[in-house]
Amino acid sequence: MCADKKVAIITGAARGIGAATAQKFARQGYAVILLDVLEEGQEISRLINTEGGESFFFKCDVSDESQVRERVQWVGEQYGRIDALLNIAGIVLVKPFEEISWEEYQRTFDVNVGGTFLMCKYVLPFMKRQKHGVIVNMASVSGHVGQTDHVMYGATKGAIIAMARALAWEVAPYNIRVNTISPGSVDTPMLRGDIDLESRRSGLPFDEVKKIREAEQAFKRWADPAEIAEPIFYLASEGASFITGADLLVDCGWVAK
Repeated sequence: MCADKKVAIITGAARGIGAATAQKFARQGYAVILLDVLEEGQEISRLINTEGGESFFFKCDVSDESQVRERVQWVGEQYGRIDALLNIAGIVLVKPFEEISWEEYQRTFDVNVGGTFLMCKYVLPFMKRQKHGVIVNMASVSGHVGQTDHVMYGATKGAIIAMARALAWEVAPYNIRVNTISPGSVDTPMLRGDIDLESRRSGLPFDEVKKIREAEQAFKRWADPAEIAEPIFYLASEGASFITGADLLVDCGWVAK
C-alpha cells in the first residue's frame, strides 16, 4: 500500500459502469477499493493490479449495514484516508406498476437508496476528519423523465438526486462535495437484461427493442461504460472543485428533446 495515493471506494464495481470507473481511477493513480455482490469484481481488481495499479476487492451487499460498516472501516484503517466515494451499485426493476410486489419495492429502495445512504453514512466521518472528499452518486435519466414499467426504479433515482442536493449543503463546511450523475442508456449487462425482459413481454425481437431504445439518444446508440466513467472522474477531480449539489446529465440529449 502506498500512503501517498488517493483512495477511492467504488460500489457495483464488478462490471459495467462500476468496473469502468474502477479502472479509470486506478489509471489516474488512485488506490481503488472495489465492492460488489458479484465475485467478478475479483477479476477486475486482479486486472488493475496486473496493469500496475493498486486495488482490493471485497464482496459487499450495500444494503447490509454490517457489511458496509466493516468494509469502510477496513479502508479507513488501512489507508487513513478516503478521498472519493463512487456509489454505482444499483438494481433495476422493470415491471408494470400494479404487478410490483411489496418485497420488490423494498428491495429496489434498499439497494438503490439504502445502499447509497449507508455508504455515505460510514464514509463521511473519514472525509470530515480529513476536511475534504468527493462523493458521486449514480442517478439516471429515469430520475428526470417518465418511463413505462420503470416507476419504482425512477423513484429511487429521483430520491438519490434529492438526497445529494441536501447532503451537499450539510457537508459543505467540511470541504466535501456531493454530486450525482444521470446517464442515459449504457451498454451494460443490467440494461441488456432490461431489454430482454421488455422483448419477452412485448413479443418483439431483442434487436428490435434495442434499436427502439437506442433511438432515445440523439446519436442513436448506447453509451460505452467508459463514456460514463470519464464524467464520473471529472466530478471527483479538482477540475470540478466548484461543483457540488449538482446532477450531471450524460444522456446524449434525451432530456433536452
